[in-house]
Amino acid sequence: MSEEIYTARWRMLALLVAGYVGLTLNWFNIASAFTPISEDLGASFTQLAFLIALFLIGYGVVHIPAGLLATRLGLKRTLILGIVLESVGGILSGIAVEYTDLAIYRVLAGIGGSIFLSVSVGAVTVWFRHHEINLALGITGGAAFSIGTALGLYGCVALTDVVGWRAMLITCGVLNLIVAAAAAAWFRTPPDVAGLAGAEITREGLSKALWDRQLWIYGGAMIGVYGAYITASQLLGEYAVDEFGFSTGQGGLLGAVFALAGIPGSLIGGHLADRLKNYRLIMVVPFLAMSAALFLLPVRSAPLLWFLSALIGFLFLFSFPAWLCVPSDVSRVDPEHIGTAVGLMLTLAAVGGFVVPVVFGKVVPAAGYGAGWAAMGALSVLTALIGLLGRPGPVPPLNSEPARTTNAA
Repeated sequence: MSEEIYTARWRMLALLVAGYVGLTLNWFNIASAFTPISEDLGASFTQLAFLIALFLIGYGVVHIPAGLLATRLGLKRTLILGIVLESVGGILSGIAVEYTDLAIYRVLAGIGGSIFLSVSVGAVTVWFRHHEINLALGITGGAAFSIGTALGLYGCVALTDVVGWRAMLITCGVLNLIVAAAAAAWFRTPPDVAGLAGAEITREGLSKALWDRQLWIYGGAMIGVYGAYITASQLLGEYAVDEFGFSTGQGGLLGAVFALAGIPGSLIGGHLADRLKNYRLIMVVPFLAMSAALFLLPVRSAPLLWFLSALIGFLFLFSFPAWLCVPSDVSRVDPEHIGTAVGLMLTLAAVGGFVVPVVFGKVVPAAGYGAGWAAMGALSVLTALIGLLGRPGPVPPLNSEPARTTNAA
């Protein structure tokens, strides 16, 4: 690897880190506004929980089309499109007049987030495919993801107190537009990988990206786990306020602890995945441990709640870099089709991201938080066990043909 490419890949990673922070900031900031949204728009607890699911509707249904779009239009153009759409959805959310308007705008924001995430994994993969790929995915999909989540869950509580929930959502959307402008100005793709500026969608490549067995196994294993993580990240604060007497600020801080614990989790998990190359171990064991932690959340101990919150955030992000690496390392999908393969896995995960919050939002009013956390833990265990069917680690490349060249996008 030349020194120029080595330096360039870290510059590109920095841009993608900014994109991930913007993605999760505009995703999770809605939880900071739950109380004023409930007061201003008359939203019930079930409707607030449904806002989480609504983002995941847009987020889930567009992952595969986003990958196809990236193959056809090029990685850079599609990356920017995703950031812009999520930004617009966030800004419009701030001017919503009724709950129905807000619901529609959250779906739009989810669509933009879906496009960005599917394509960004491919962007990291093509720059770091020869070395430190899991660490790079840990930095973006783990550390940056966690920073944005913490800002959304805690930082935006303070911002909402100062400017109100509407201006808070608009501000986050505008910040993300700045990231889109930076990506448009400076992002590029590796000069030694063909097809990233736009290529034909081939039947062979599409078949590999959509029907590889490992993608379905590991994607299925994430369904309950992902749904539980998304639900806990945005409703643990509400739980602490309702059941433990936390203030709104303390509830936001609990969410920040949950998110920030993912930073060391993702970096350690990514480093170990690069060294051990046993992806099944790196994924399934933390999945099951996280499920066990969910069952313990109803225990009436505030110190234990803080610990479990951090543990769940740590364990999920510990496994996430290896999970994102399945298309490139375990399934050996071609670079131009990685976005589609990642899109398939994220779509399967998003099923849980939609279903689990809805289940939780129905169970809690009827049977209490204890039953809700138990239901999430059970769903998480059931799908995590699917991962035991997966291949433990990567397979050697099918060939060693020299790298192709093309103009960078």
